[in-house]
Amino acid sequence: MNSEHSFNDRRKHARFELMDYAIVTGEGETTSTRSVIVDISLGGLQLRSRAPFKSESKYTLEIGRGTSTPIVIHAESMHSKSIEETDLFSTGFRLTPATAMERIEWVEYVHQVFKAQGELLTG
Repeated sequence: MNSEHSFNDRRKHARFELMDYAIVTGEGETTSTRSVIVDISLGGLQLRSRAPFKSESKYTLEIGRGTSTPIVIHAESMHSKSIEETDLFSTGFRLTPATAMERIEWVEYVHQVFKAQGELLTG
């Protein structure tokens, strides 16, 4: 069994693939990094960026929602790895909502993604 497969088996929440944008800002920093989210779950997300993020560091993520107000949620970087043959990094974040409202907005966002994917599958 490869390490990636065993890592996936340990996840607590199902992941949903998507493409959405995020602006990531480190705690206490004034500069941000534009990124693209490639999958989400109730407990975390994975994104791609042109810069790595420091593991075990705290960040604020502002996630686009098309025309509606972006979601702002706190997270901790778990790993940031270079993607072979590209100038991109893959970073996994564990969500650490600071308020009940952050948690509720995230659950609603994941639900919307899940619902949209289900509707695509059923036609």
